Amino acid sequence: MVETAEQPWGKLSETGERHPLVDHCLDVAVTFRALLDAPGIARSLPRLDPIQCERLTVLAFLHDFGKCNRGFQAKADPAARDTAGHVFEGLALLWDLGALWPPGWEALLGDIAGWFKDEEQAKQMLIASLSHHGRPVSESDYQHSGIERKARHWWTASGGYDPLAALDAQAATVRGAFPLAFGEAAPIDATPALQQRFAGLVMLADWIGSDTQFFPYRQSPEEDRLALARAAAQRALERIGLMPPARREPRPFETTFAFRPTPLQAALAGEITPSDDVRLLLAESDTGSGKTEAALAWFFRLYAEARVDGLYFALPTRVAARELYARVLQAIEAAFEPDERPGPVLLAAPGYVKVDGASPALAAPEGTLWDDSAQDRQRERLWSAERPKRFLAAPVAVGTIDQALLSALQVKHSLLRSVCLDRHLLVVDEVHASDPYMREALKALLKGHLARGGWALLLSATLGESAAAEFFGRPPQPLADAMQRPYPLLSSRTKAWPMPASRTRSIEVSGSPSLTDDAALLPGLTSALEAGARVLVVCNTVARANALFRLVEATLERDHSALLAALFQLDGVRCPHHGRFARADRERLDAAVTAQLGKGSADGPRLLIGTQTLEQSLDIDADWLITDLAPMDVLIQRFGRLHRHDRAHRPAGFSTPRALVRIPEGGLQAHLAQDGTLRGPAGLGSVYADGRVLALTLRSLQDAPQVELPEQARSRIERTTHPDAFATLPALWTAHGQMIEGKALGEIRQALRSVLDDKPFGELHYPDKNERVLTRLGRPTFELPLATPLRSPFGATIDRVSLPAHWLKGDSPPETLEAEASPEGLRFRIGASAFRYTRLGLEKDDA
Repeated sequence: MVETAEQPWGKLSETGERHPLVDHCLDVAVTFRALLDAPGIARSLPRLDPIQCERLTVLAFLHDFGKCNRGFQAKADPAARDTAGHVFEGLALLWDLGALWPPGWEALLGDIAGWFKDEEQAKQMLIASLSHHGRPVSESDYQHSGIERKARHWWTASGGYDPLAALDAQAATVRGAFPLAFGEAAPIDATPALQQRFAGLVMLADWIGSDTQFFPYRQSPEEDRLALARAAAQRALERIGLMPPARREPRPFETTFAFRPTPLQAALAGEITPSDDVRLLLAESDTGSGKTEAALAWFFRLYAEARVDGLYFALPTRVAARELYARVLQAIEAAFEPDERPGPVLLAAPGYVKVDGASPALAAPEGTLWDDSAQDRQRERLWSAERPKRFLAAPVAVGTIDQALLSALQVKHSLLRSVCLDRHLLVVDEVHASDPYMREALKALLKGHLARGGWALLLSATLGESAAAEFFGRPPQPLADAMQRPYPLLSSRTKAWPMPASRTRSIEVSGSPSLTDDAALLPGLTSALEAGARVLVVCNTVARANALFRLVEATLERDHSALLAALFQLDGVRCPHHGRFARADRERLDAAVTAQLGKGSADGPRLLIGTQTLEQSLDIDADWLITDLAPMDVLIQRFGRLHRHDRAHRPAGFSTPRALVRIPEGGLQAHLAQDGTLRGPAGLGSVYADGRVLALTLRSLQDAPQVELPEQARSRIERTTHPDAFATLPALWTAHGQMIEGKALGEIRQALRSVLDDKPFGELHYPDKNERVLTRLGRPTFELPLATPLRSPFGATIDRVSLPAHWLKGDSPPETLEAEASPEGLRFRIGASAFRYTRLGLEKDDA
């Protein structure tokens, strides 16, 4: 059946049901208009009067006018060959086919041209509306598309369908639906910043307006679609949480958390007055000192005063987010009456998504968004199949820092993420002196968020002065002054509030030249277990953790079988702990770690061998720590697991915290090449690239092996990370420093090229480099579903595995994995590479 000119379709279900284009455009426009009234979104926009708001709504209505073309309408027939998209086709009509414009459409565009400071801004806003699929369309994109050669064909009538008559019908509908837009008002100054906010809101409105659980397809010709859309938009915004409850009255701190606040928590709960100077705060305090509760207290304060509408709690990893989520959810539920709390509360970590503590995740849009790019859909799969672009729309979310950073980079849907994040207090946890690329991206994120009236709080146990100065946009203090800064400390750009320490610890650190000699650890480990000690071994790589585990287990089986029960195990299966376990197993492994080494766990010997997964988020307590050499800020994180809890009994010889740091035999310099390259064992030079920091860390521990925390935290970190400290190293480190700084400069330049430009639409262009941008955000993995679910070595059902992207070495990931069960777990192949999944996690057969 050929559609009439008055009723081209805008949405098409899998069963062939059609939703009229004008109805879909009304759904999106009315949702857009409702979003403009949401307090958090209104705060991030310039002041707009009602007529100006309606004018922007008209432009939102026009986001899909390109679908009127005959090539797009032909897609209703699966057998059709002469088909087209609708974005570049819409641009072709605007830029090259003005002679075809029908009268009603021409009159509408003439009115729109007078709504802005000049006609160029009107053109840019129309392009912004057309860019609703996530990536700005630019003149460069259009010129390279070659669409103008066929566009006239698709915009001419044929077969009983007239696309130009459909355009006139669109123009008449939008005039009737939003008459206020055509009254008298001052012109809008559509700056690049406003254009980008507008585009992000249209993307968000299109997502919501395409969801059939809120906006069902038209049920009858007599339906009043405008009235239905208005009711549906309000319901959708309330359900999703974009429209906050009317009452904002959280309970007092002590009622919410059931304990008295620490000085840091009290300062953020009520002592510090919210003002522009404290839009960005940095809280520096030792691990386990209650920074999470302090951040939540600050959120409750800002939320109660209607300064923010939501919270995004950003952590470095998905597992860290998962561990924190329950605490945030519990606090939200304790702070508000059930019908008044902000919600839903989302765990925004791909693979672990929860809503208000339960699965499944937020429902995916049931309507089709008609994204023309299959390549873009493949790119999204790199991160997850759970539409992470929607995560920041939740009023309260705990997720990874990557999701927030993607709102500031030239990646698809960055503008959608950004308009959602604008409403929130952004809390970034576990901020360290990260790699230059990530630091530059975080600076860009904070700069934009604050410029749009946002609020941010950085939490760190180990942030150095040079990094802190960059985040605040101030000159760094010299080393001597930086070392005198108090710790713990709450600070803004211009003020500082010293805080008393909640507890103190004295850690006895010794060095061991055993970094490449696992066997040297065996006597000490055996003695510690015989004494009843709880021992934590943290390796810098998964391969090292697995190798040490195999050696220790074999030695105990042969010589000390009575101690085998002390090895960490899950349901009787002995194993290490790291990040290469399947999701179902990892959740149970983390729970087992907490049960065996967390608060209230039983006394007795325990040995847990793992990686960096043990230094973040898990609330565990050990008597003795063995760790590979790492930067001082990382070591302090690891030291935080020593004597973390008040336990009535500690084994003889372990009454005070002790740590053994494994160092290279012959020192770091033995692995330093003449060209400045550091190729040490245990990831020294790769996992931890800056050998200067490692050398200064080693010097600090050798000069003063008794580490007093938190008293020495500031001086230890500054002496190992401050640029002035690098000058004290021997000359042999000069070439390495030049190489590291050259690499850092390159990464900063790359980050700046990846950061969103402040350009108008038409000029705003995202180079086709999404994979490069994503690769720089951590270590990407592919979530690969198994063709047939299999049992894990721990008895769980595995339906997917996470494979590091760099393991594929150019091979394309399959849609599904054909794995086969083995006595140890399961096996599979991708290309020429073979993999196994056992009680030691995922490994390559040649690794």
